[in-house]
Amino acid sequence: MRFKKTWAMLLAAALAASISACGNQNQNENSESTTENTTEATEDTTAASETETTEENKTNADSVKVYYGWGDSEDEAKYTTEIFCPEGAKFSDHTLKNYEEDGSVMTAEIDDEVNEYSATSNTHWHRDAYSSEPTAYPIIAQLYFDGEIDAETAAENSNCSQKVTPLGFKWNGYDVIMIETTYTFKDYGEQTDLFAGVEYDLDYWKVEEGTGEVKDLTTKALFGFDMYSYGFDDLTQDKCAWIIGELFGVDSGVSNPFAVEEDTTEAVVNVDKTALVGTWVDLTSDWEDTYIFNADGTGTFISGPEYDFTYEVNGDTLTVTFEEDDIEEYTATVDGSKLVLVDKQFGHEQSFTKSAEETGTPTEAETEESAGTDEPDSKSEIIGTWKASESGFVEIFTFKADGTGEYSYTYEGEITECGFTYEFFRSDYVDIYYDDNTEGGFEFKIADDKMTVRNEYVDGLVYTRQ
Repeated sequence: MRFKKTWAMLLAAALAASISACGNQNQNENSESTTENTTEATEDTTAASETETTEENKTNADSVKVYYGWGDSEDEAKYTTEIFCPEGAKFSDHTLKNYEEDGSVMTAEIDDEVNEYSATSNTHWHRDAYSSEPTAYPIIAQLYFDGEIDAETAAENSNCSQKVTPLGFKWNGYDVIMIETTYTFKDYGEQTDLFAGVEYDLDYWKVEEGTGEVKDLTTKALFGFDMYSYGFDDLTQDKCAWIIGELFGVDSGVSNPFAVEEDTTEAVVNVDKTALVGTWVDLTSDWEDTYIFNADGTGTFISGPEYDFTYEVNGDTLTVTFEEDDIEEYTATVDGSKLVLVDKQFGHEQSFTKSAEETGTPTEAETEESAGTDEPDSKSEIIGTWKASESGFVEIFTFKADGTGEYSYTYEGEITECGFTYEFFRSDYVDIYYDDNTEGGFEFKIADDKMTVRNEYVDGLVYTRQ
């Protein structure tokens, strides 16, 4: 249930806007050459060794070697380092394939799906290292080395600022730092790039115009990792320090901030699985949300549509698994005929009462309903037209009472439209099925004429009722 539309496009556009420096295409030529006078026995040994290394690279996903020097410089050994995979993360298939083929890579990509972050190695050179004025001298390097951005960059970006934070440990004798670069990218709104690494001395060469003389020079450069969090939690300084320490293979002085600590201060109240068996109804919800728990570990959730599931209970945790491995976890409390579920991801709390048919006595909510109590239908509040422009696009959702709707966004004067149908996964979460066979959804909260939405792509985007 992912909201795949504008925010996915926004992320892709932002990523496409970044330009990585190229070079070192021939970095392994020297290592691949052989000496003509080598004996046959030595050749056999070398070939066997190369075969063993290749086989090792195929299976070894714990580390790769990364080159961070200048183009085709001959300082390959000096600027090649081993990068380690943090606990719980993995190198991309593309990185491992290139490492297997070349013995080192220009870019190492690491992804951690559980802790929801990614890290990509990058080298930012000082302006001096370019042969001529660069066409894509990145903002991070301009602000870090020059203290300001040039006019060409300023035409596309504004409000540029940078914060440099020492992380308190070293790698190869260089201080490890965290750099947060914030700027407003034309047409896409405010961006923040997070980089962690070191400033180091780079040996490079430059050909003098006119004479053709090759000069060996030294300048400053940055080597490290661009980091990105694709979850709801930002990468804090401690998280950033731990990740970069793991990547560099040095002690950052920070314990794993992603590790789950056991709570020994308060005993977990175990929920009796047999106490869950039965039909539980929330008559205060818009569609009378109902959970039916069967004794065999299966069940059905009814909120308009019906969704079958299997469930498990461990301590006070109720794990509900729907089709396609859509898993929901709740902290559950059962007290007689009352069941309280608290969503572990969003903190949403919902109370249910055991069906009167099973308890033999009408519940207070059922009594009020039979007496004609008219509960407000909060789902109906979403019906109407909603507009937002915070993302850089002008986006409009129109929800109709018959379960259909229309979506449009405007970018650079071009309007894209798409119809959809919708239904509620729960009273505060809407699933959307677009006419182009994509689907999405978001959690929403409506107050006055404002609707605030949240999913794995956005957190707190506000739409205004039109």
